[in-house]
Amino acid sequence: MIFSEAYPMIKRSVTLIAGFAFVIGGLIVTPLPIPLGLIMVIFGLSLLIPSLPVLRRWLQLLRMRYPKVSARLRHIHPHLPAFARRVVDDTEPDESQRDKSQRDADNK
Repeated sequence: MIFSEAYPMIKRSVTLIAGFAFVIGGLIVTPLPIPLGLIMVIFGLSLLIPSLPVLRRWLQLLRMRYPKVSARLRHIHPHLPAFARRVVDDTEPDESQRDKSQRDADNK
């Protein structure tokens, strides 16, 4: 059946389009006094991270670079909605990478 073969590609395309739309829309809405923009960006990232390994790696590097932010994310992890918990889990830096980045920071 043709549809069953095309389904994964269609699903990925729709997910990417929706994820980018939420991120861009969230960035546009961010200056408003209601924190809706931040929620939209997080939701968009939660759609994009499973589909784009490059984005997942970039967020892991950001979390390694800012360990206090990463520690805070781990602290609030149990209280987050499921889609945000998935983002935190998927972007958790590896222990070996975290140790290496800490050594590099100590050497500077």
